[in-house]
Amino acid sequence: MVRNLKWAVILVLLAVGVSFAQPPAAAPAGAPAWQGKSKMGGKVVDETGKVIAGVTVKLAFSAGGGPADIVTNAKGEWSAPNIADGVWTLEFWKDGFDPRRVPVQVGGRIKEPNIDLKMTKEGTDPTFAMQLGAAKAQAAFEQKKYSESRAVYEGLLVKYPTVYQLRQYIARDYHMDKNFEKAIEQLRLYLKDVPTDNGVKLMLATELFEAGKGDEAWEMYKSFDKTMLRDALDLETPGFQLLRTKKPTEALKYFERVVELYPEDPQAYYYRGLTYWQIGATVEKPNTPESKAQLELAKADLTKFMGMVPGAEKNAQDPNFNNYDNAKKMLDQIK
Repeated sequence: MVRNLKWAVILVLLAVGVSFAQPPAAAPAGAPAWQGKSKMGGKVVDETGKVIAGVTVKLAFSAGGGPADIVTNAKGEWSAPNIADGVWTLEFWKDGFDPRRVPVQVGGRIKEPNIDLKMTKEGTDPTFAMQLGAAKAQAAFEQKKYSESRAVYEGLLVKYPTVYQLRQYIARDYHMDKNFEKAIEQLRLYLKDVPTDNGVKLMLATELFEAGKGDEAWEMYKSFDKTMLRDALDLETPGFQLLRTKKPTEALKYFERVVELYPEDPQAYYYRGLTYWQIGATVEKPNTPESKAQLELAKADLTKFMGMVPGAEKNAQDPNFNNYDNAKKMLDQIK
């Protein structure tokens, strides 16, 4: 179906007091690398400035390890003493709020950083949740656990219904499970919210074709112009599939559209000529006016193709080399 459906998660990193002017304080002999003589702390509030108690603060040192999780007190405050200078990653978690991740530099100009952090109501800021979710889903996808990958994205969509791109990934996972109807449903829902996304329109047309909805797929394909297609292959691919399933008459409309949009492409004439040839040689009764008419059309296209790539006949490295040879053989049969 889709050549790798693609999306970007926005990364928002809040740096606090980054400076490397002073060397980090060494940890006591035999102590973990994350331990030291510095400290940091902070306060967590909601969007209105009200303190939030019970927020879990997870700390991870760049060199590995970190202290046990810390929980904010009734004043929304937390403190991490006896830590090493260097770069730390902090995560803030509490049910009902969007999780946050913040990098912090301990040491340097700000020896003991104090981080005042605002957490938003769950469903407001998807940044960090999307990063974590995407990583988890991708791991499942790479293991071909498509239902698990899909479940992650579906869970995120419940929390963040305006992150419409999630539907593309849900559709991808349905496609991998060969549930084309569900994939189509998700792509339609996405386009309802983002009707100008031509890339997803192409995905939907491809999925409709895969699902056996050829007429509806063609209605979309024939409406696409060069600004909506990546290249001629987007139209040629369904045409190839129809040729492989011995449906050259249905394939012809795709290759006619390719010639219409890409008249400078020699391959466009080759494949349309091949399609005419198949219709004349295998669909129409031999030696009838209908068969001869199709073969004459094939002759015209194949001859044009060969004239556009004159050097292909003797150059095995030319991408048109094999098609040039095939065109000669078809023309010999037409004669």
